[in-house]
Amino acid sequence: MALAVLLGLAGGVWYTSTQPLVYRSTTEVLVTPTGVDDDAVSASSRTRAEINLDTEAQLLTSTAVVARAADTLGLDSSVEDLADRVRVTVPPNTEVLSIAFTANTASVAQEGANAFAVAYLTNRGEAAKAEIATRQQSRQAQVLPLTESLRAVTDSLVGLAPGSAARAVAEAQVQSLSSQIAVLTAEVNALASTPLTPGRIITEATLPSRPSSPVVPVNLAGGAMLGFLLGCVLALHRQRSDRRLRSAEEVTRVTGLSVLVTIPESSEVWLADPTSAAGRGYVRLRNVLTARVAPDARIILIAGIDADGSEVADNLAATLARTGAEVVLVSTHAGSATAQRLGLARRWAGLSEVLGGQATTSAALQVPPGLETLRVLIPGQDPQRAADLLETEAAANLLSGLRRSARYVILEAPPASSSAQAQTLAALADIALVVIRARTTSANDVDDAIEQFTAVRTPLIGSVLVPPGRRQQRRWGRWAIPSPSRQSSDPPSSNIAALPENATQPLAVPIERPNRSGDGLPHQTKRSKQGSGPRRTQTPAAGDGNAGRGSVSRSAR
Repeated sequence: MALAVLLGLAGGVWYTSTQPLVYRSTTEVLVTPTGVDDDAVSASSRTRAEINLDTEAQLLTSTAVVARAADTLGLDSSVEDLADRVRVTVPPNTEVLSIAFTANTASVAQEGANAFAVAYLTNRGEAAKAEIATRQQSRQAQVLPLTESLRAVTDSLVGLAPGSAARAVAEAQVQSLSSQIAVLTAEVNALASTPLTPGRIITEATLPSRPSSPVVPVNLAGGAMLGFLLGCVLALHRQRSDRRLRSAEEVTRVTGLSVLVTIPESSEVWLADPTSAAGRGYVRLRNVLTARVAPDARIILIAGIDADGSEVADNLAATLARTGAEVVLVSTHAGSATAQRLGLARRWAGLSEVLGGQATTSAALQVPPGLETLRVLIPGQDPQRAADLLETEAAANLLSGLRRSARYVILEAPPASSSAQAQTLAALADIALVVIRARTTSANDVDDAIEQFTAVRTPLIGSVLVPPGRRQQRRWGRWAIPSPSRQSSDPPSSNIAALPENATQPLAVPIERPNRSGDGLPHQTKRSKQGSGPRRTQTPAAGDGNAGRGSVSRSAR
């Protein structure tokens, strides 16, 4: 919205810069009766009875007045152009015409206003003179036949006897004709002496000190208003066309999928503290799941829609483990940050090795520090191979064994919008839960995920709404891979049943640790030796095919 207003202001500045400077000068004329008796016409409600100023305002822009003003100014402009540059207004309850003239220079504007005022008064005066002359001619034309009739009647009196009836009639005619001639002669004389008062200029036009147009504040305000309106239209269009989900209410209203919990924004990027706002959100999620999930529903699939959902899977697994329940977390793709988040060895046998028969389940499982009932199976050293092997019977056998020995098995799948692996894993799960990122996840992608899980008949119990994004950070630790020769011969205390596998030992691969030269970059080192510094040791099951859960400890030299 702010950008749209700024663009509107910029448009106002541009429009102002492209407009020519226009100067306006105004003169005022007091209109008075011309002195002709029949000058009265019907007036509007805002004018006096003697003069209709609205009519006079129209006469001021007549061709005769404009042509006379053009001659005075000596301009080559057409009559139509000059008429367009004149604006006449009538202030209410006055006999005044306000004449404004615009031009490209201040001096021409001043001269034009005065020229139109003079031209109007001159034209009005001449019109009054012409009216008087016409009336005089009319009276004189009436006097001439009356005079001839009077002469004829007077001549007829000579032959009439005094006291006769005919003479009396003739004398009466003479008297009547003489009276009419006298009246008409008086009117002619009165018209000849009538004073002409067309009006006068009461306010001379002044030289404008600044242009009247363009008006910078008006243009800027107009541009800002247009920008604001455009921003409102664009925002409304974006809101109607943008399918990204922004709130739990919108998720339910648009997709029909319930939101089990909304995780608030948090600065924690790994496991949330149970006492923090995010931690309390995961506790609520655990409570909802334990209340809704049937006792025989043990395998829970958690998949992001358009981004990694491992954060929810890891925190849910940790929250379930804190209740003392046996929980297994299976991370299935390379984009997962489970190993870093839970402090596990990343150079460790994982899902790809277990499904490929290179390691036993018990040897590949790792236990995060402080979560003794949680065991984690990372993607392994070849996540792509793990993705391919999830299509095989080995994956079903693995999950079947985990189901028998753990209360909850959390499957963390890749985003459903970019991989079919989420649907593949959903077919092996009892229930599914999707992770929606506010202001990022599209409703179309959520609808697609619902269709995927519905197609394999996996109940989708709801969703978790998380903030739009978290700052990622990289943590390095000196984690040691245990040597097979140092593994305990005693069977480890675990309830996890090992699946039939050919390989009996975890991979011993190089791990990452900070460069001792202080450059902060990791370098490769072989597994740590006894007493060589801080290390992480795990005692996996011996390769006898039995179930086992390694124990995790940290020691410092």
